[in-house]
Order: sequence, then structure tokens, then C-alpha cells
Amino acid sequence: MNESADRDRPAPLVMVVDDNPANVQLLGQLLDGAGYNVVPATSGAQALERAASRRPDLVLLDMMMPGMDGSEVIRRLHALPGLADLPVIFVTAAEGVDELARGFELGAVDYLTKPFVARELLVRVRTHVELKRARDHLQMVLHERDEIVNIVAHDLKNPLTCIRFANQLLSRTEDPARRSELMQEIEECSEEALKFVQRFLSQRAEGEALRELHSERIDLCAMAAQALRLQQAEAEVRGLRLRLESSEAEVAALGDHMAARNVLQNLLSNAIRHSPEGEEILVVLSSMRGGNARCLVMDRGPGISEADQKKLFQRFARIVTARAAPEYSSGLGLAIAKHDITRMGGHLWYEPRPGGGSVFGFELPQQRAP
Repeated sequence: MNESADRDRPAPLVMVVDDNPANVQLLGQLLDGAGYNVVPATSGAQALERAASRRPDLVLLDMMMPGMDGSEVIRRLHALPGLADLPVIFVTAAEGVDELARGFELGAVDYLTKPFVARELLVRVRTHVELKRARDHLQMVLHERDEIVNIVAHDLKNPLTCIRFANQLLSRTEDPARRSELMQEIEECSEEALKFVQRFLSQRAEGEALRELHSERIDLCAMAAQALRLQQAEAEVRGLRLRLESSEAEVAALGDHMAARNVLQNLLSNAIRHSPEGEEILVVLSSMRGGNARCLVMDRGPGISEADQKKLFQRFARIVTARAAPEYSSGLGLAIAKHDITRMGGHLWYEPRPGGGSVFGFELPQQRAP
């Protein structure tokens, strides 16, 4: 393992479980002298309680205890949330094959026989702590990879969807001026997709966090006009109108321009999918007294049930309505949108629209926090 990285970590936490306090003390002193933090437990119930609160890296467990024996302790330990893979080394006076097999069948990773040799114990403990840390690191890397795939797919979905619907309109439009507009939209969406990929690769090459968000001045009126233009083809194919209203000629905010526009496009795309043909989707911009800029996306779709509202911003939550266009949804859009708006110092919410429909709104700060 990387020694410098290992030095930056806290000392491994080992829980020692034995009904004999003298054994707990002896093992504790041995482990403490080797640089481990120790959590003592003298009963199965105490072990379960402390494992749940302290989250040890490894457990040394006496198999022969009164009341709740080692077998039951292992079973219950691995049933605790987040501890299914907790490594357990069982300590036993027996060397019979049946006893050892039973311990391994229950999920133990190793065993020690009494009386144990101190050097052997420390080697086994170190081996399994290192294996656990390597596994934890691998899980973190896999989680990060999944995050990268999900976010990249989500952020590329908007421009690719725009290209798809603009191309559909292009194939059925004869008017030269309209064809020119659609070709311009396709070009613009292609550039947006390429820009995102280039930005992503640049950030990864420089070791930055995925989708590092900038804090820059955003002209929400111009940004919203661009978002509506890019979603216009999808709305037109589905027989819907898009309209932008602003209380002022310019509504400024602070945040990441690309991320904020992606959020608005995602909200518009959802509204388009859930709105009945012939309806209008309205985007309203305003500056609030509290120093925030507000953007509302309002539709006349079926709205969202109270049950679905509870999971609306959860990852992989898919909201299905009778009017929703039959199109694949990852269930990530609103979760990522809320996360990005929060990272930019704002908040995103849902509320029912009076008279029927939905309102999704977000606010961003108009000046930097002191």
C-alpha cells in the first residue's frame, strides 16, 4: 500500500470481543503497542452496540462466550447496516475441522487458536486490515467511476436530445429560413457537447474534481433564452409552445453558466415530456428582495402526486405520469440538478401550479457571500 497515504489515515480500529476481561486487556495492550486503536467488548450485546457506533476495521471474536456466542455475534454483526463485509477473526481453543468450518461458514475471514502467538496474531490482523482498506479503496474508485459515467451521460443528454429533435424537424421542413435555423441549432448543440467533453477531459487531466463548478456572473435572461432556443425543436415536435417572461431587462446571478443552463434545460425537457399537446410552458425570471435571482419553469401537465414528491430529488427516482412521453429516463436529472444548484449556493424546489400543473423553481445568489 502507499506508505504516505497510509500515514495520512487514522490508525485502524480493532474491536476485541471476549467475556474474559483479562483476555480483552491482554489483546488490547498488544494491539495498542502495535499502533492500533482498540474497542473492548465483554459480551455479544456490547459488541453489537459498539460496532454499530464505532464502525471498526476488524473484529477479534472469542467463539465460546456465555449467552450470545461467537456464531450469533458474527451473524448479527453482518446484519448491521454497512457492516456486511466487516472482517472477523475468530479466536477459539478448538482446532477441530467442524468448529473451524462453522466459523468460516458464518463469514469469518480467519482464525486464531488459544493460546495464540503474539507475532502471528499481529501478522494476521495487519493482513486483514490492509485487505479491508484495499477493498474500501476499490469500492470508492468504483463509486467514483459510476458517478463519472452517470454525470457525463446526463450532461451529454441535453445536447444530443436537441440534435435529435432538430434533425426530425429538419427532415419535414421545406422552408429555407427554418431549415437554416435548425441546422444552426444542430451546430450549436454539437459545439456544446464537444465543449463539455473538452472541459471534462481538461479537468480530469489537471486532477480536478469531476465537473468543477465556476463562480461567474450569469445573465439569466440570455442564458434562459439560449436554453429555450435549444429546447424549441423538442417542444415543436410535441406540439408545445415555450415562452420566456422577465420582470427586468437583465436578471443577474452568480454560478456556473453551463451547469445552470443544463439545470434549466433539464427542467424544460421534463416539462415538455409531461405536458399535453397544445399547451404552453412558461419560464419566469425575477430578482428577489433577499438578494437571489429566481427562475421558475411552469407547465400544465398532470402535476406530481404527494407520494412521488417525497422521492422527487432522489437518485434513480423515476416519476411516471399518464402524459409522459415514452422515453427512457435515468432518474438522475433532478437529483443532479438539485446537487448542482446547491453547490452554486442556491436551492431548487417543486410546488403544484395553481389551476393544475407543476412549478419547478431555483434561486441563485446575486452576490458572493461575505
